[in-house]
Amino acid sequence: MTIKANVDFKDAIAGLDKLSEVRAKLARSMAVAGGKVLRDEAKMRAPVGTDEGGSKNPGGLQRSIYVAYRDKASTTAKQVYAVSWNAKKAPHGHLVEFGHWQSHARYKGKDGNWYTGAKLAAPKWVPAHPFLRPAMDASMAQAREVMLQRGRERLPELLAGGGDADEL
Repeated sequence: MTIKANVDFKDAIAGLDKLSEVRAKLARSMAVAGGKVLRDEAKMRAPVGTDEGGSKNPGGLQRSIYVAYRDKASTTAKQVYAVSWNAKKAPHGHLVEFGHWQSHARYKGKDGNWYTGAKLAAPKWVPAHPFLRPAMDASMAQAREVMLQRGRERLPELLAGGGDADEL
């Protein structure tokens, strides 16, 4: 006895094609959600200098922290985002995060501005006030949960073709 079956896989293949189309969009949406958690934690932890303490732009480092897509590091298999600070807005962020040697004296002029003065006889170590690395350590578990939740929300939207396809 022979049983013949004519099975049409067009719908199944179309469904798989749909999955491959939404994969990168889903990954990006999830990564943005997790990145926002890390960014917000880093902003909360970033030190805010004071004018009296020599800061030219109090809160500038905190305001410069962002989450951004890294196109060159991303591939079809992975989507890469970075959480960092804008070095143009906060050019000394790395000195705060990692610490540094202070080689020159700083003083406040009569005009109220801060200046770099004479070279110190012996360089002075200015300790780090890390904010980005501790933010990652403290919020990674929450970021994972937020990413999974975003995936649960976004996947049905993308599969149904509803919502803005470019919405993250």
